[in-house]
Amino acid sequence: MEERTFPPEYQQQIESWLKQVKFRRRLFGGVDEAQVWTKIRELNDIYQKALIAERARYDALLAEQSKGVADE
Repeated sequence: MEERTFPPEYQQQIESWLKQVKFRRRLFGGVDEAQVWTKIRELNDIYQKALIAERARYDALLAEQSKGVADE
C-alpha cells in the first residue's frame, strides 16, 4: 500500500513555510514568545487545511469503494 501524507500542494506549502519562518530576537531570553505562538498558530492552520483536504479525499475513496462493493 502506498504511504500518503498530505496532498502535494499542502506538503509544498508547509515545506515553504518552514523554510521561510523567522523569529524576532529579544535582547534577553532568546525570541519573542508571542511571535512564536503566532507562528505556531499559522502552521497549525496550514496543517488543519491539509487534514481537511485529506479527509475529503479519504471519504471520496471510501464512497467509491462502498459503491463498488454494493454493485457486485
